[in-house]
Amino acid sequence: MSELMSETNRIPTRALLGGLAGWIPFWAPVALTVQASLTGRSPAPELALYTLYGALILSFLGGVRWGRALASDRPDTAGPWVLSLLPTCFGLAAILAHWAFGPVSGIALIIAGLIAQLAWDRHALRVGDLPAWYGQLRLILSLGAILAGLVCLALLFA
Repeated sequence: MSELMSETNRIPTRALLGGLAGWIPFWAPVALTVQASLTGRSPAPELALYTLYGALILSFLGGVRWGRALASDRPDTAGPWVLSLLPTCFGLAAILAHWAFGPVSGIALIIAGLIAQLAWDRHALRVGDLPAWYGQLRLILSLGAILAGLVCLALLFA
């Protein structure tokens, strides 16, 4: 517990508040889907919102990796640059899957992308590429976003 409270591991307040505010577009589709089902209307636009916002967040997380590559001691190494593009590509694939195959596939791909990004972040923490507080922040934010997606999927099958 003392490790969580140390100054170097403390999540900056602005980062935490901004991140938690970023949950709103993940949870709004949940509330709006419930409202749509209560009025007998299709929740299709609300569920698309989850997929679209999830794709934006995956792209943002790829941008974090791009920024890390910029600050690297070895900016000529291609690996980090190429890998930083993958979350954006994955988010785009989720949008296309949502449109082509329906909301279950799009939402499921966003959830999978968030889980993969979280695993990548956890690895980066172990090798010292990211600060400890960032790992704590990403865990909190990822779990909230993933849970919202799981609730969206549950509402689809309710």
